[in-house]
Amino acid sequence: MTVPPGKRTALEKQRAVERAAHEAELVRLSARVRELEETNSALGKAIGLLHAMSEEEPAEPPTKTDQPGS
Repeated sequence: MTVPPGKRTALEKQRAVERAAHEAELVRLSARVRELEETNSALGKAIGLLHAMSEEEPAEPPTKTDQPGS
């Protein structure tokens, strides 16, 4: 089966438009992945700092209401 030149040109243009849209979406999604990875890294660091800070703080003595039999 042969495709007329006019229809072939139209199909090639349509494919070029689709390819450009896919490439644009790939760029957008890649940027979003980088953003989420950076956010994840920052949150991991913040959690690590919170753990380190909580280990340095002295434990509070139990209050009267925390003791058994009160």
